[in-house]
Amino acid sequence: MEVKKINTDKLMNINHTGRPDTFDEFIGQEHIKGVVKTAIESWKKRKWHMGHILFSGPSGFGKTTMAHIISRQGQVNIKAVTWYAITKPSEIISILNTLEKWDILFIDEIHRLKPNIEEVLYIAMEDFVIDMVMPEGGNVRIPINPFTLIWATTKSESLSQPIKNRFVYHFHFMEYTQNEKETIIKKYLDKYEIKTSDEIIWKISAKVGSVPREIHNLCIKIRDFVITRSPVDKEGWGEIWKTLTETLREDFLAHSQIEEGGMTPLHAKYLEILEKADRPLGVKAIAVQLWVNEKAVEEDIEPLLLKLWKIEKSGAGRILIS
Repeated sequence: MEVKKINTDKLMNINHTGRPDTFDEFIGQEHIKGVVKTAIESWKKRKWHMGHILFSGPSGFGKTTMAHIISRQGQVNIKAVTWYAITKPSEIISILNTLEKWDILFIDEIHRLKPNIEEVLYIAMEDFVIDMVMPEGGNVRIPINPFTLIWATTKSESLSQPIKNRFVYHFHFMEYTQNEKETIIKKYLDKYEIKTSDEIIWKISAKVGSVPREIHNLCIKIRDFVITRSPVDKEGWGEIWKTLTETLREDFLAHSQIEEGGMTPLHAKYLEILEKADRPLGVKAIAVQLWVNEKAVEEDIEPLLLKLWKIEKSGAGRILIS
């Protein structure tokens, strides 16, 4: 079982992880931040737990980061539990028993729990107790410390209605706007001390989707490319290489084979397969030609192509949009 306790004094150090550790540093999702700030303020004045929170939305949009910010701003500890750590009631009971007063329990990427595990959580979330079955028969109700559950999922539709109803707050992470994308790019390039112009940042934003994690990854690649392609000072490490010029930007895109919206050679190959077929193709047929499994096609390749209106799903298969 993987249960990790994180000291709030060491949470989300942007100098090490690149993640923000305050609401001001977190770009976008204003509809979430405003409500959560109010909940935290009330929480501190009431000196009681905050209402349980359900975060839904695509992977990489900042759900985990937001949970850690809530922990830091609320000045409480957070325990992060991976989805595979909860397979039977005894495991969730063990986790709940380790919580200290006002702790946040963060469960990430878990979409559906077994009914017997949900039943344990129902009582724990509402009454802060757990029912223990005794070896000699019967059961005893044991109190646990008041806590706040933050649950993150990319598939909220898979959750049962009873478990959804236990959450006071349900937030869905929305698509990032163009301005927010550019702000995130600038933040990361500044972090890596890469100087560039607003025009180049705008051009970079056209080559990546609106997922902050993907934007960060792109900025890391840009940093590495700029470092290796630019001259250095006599010490071998200085200020000269820290500028992303238009020429370097073009060279980077050619070197990394990044196309419109962040498409990669794998996306291009997918489109080429559909174009040559000149008819609708099923996922299995496409996967075979790409030498990847069907799940990778549906989860890693097609979402971007659908978003960019390159393909369409139909009853007969995938269709190329001309």
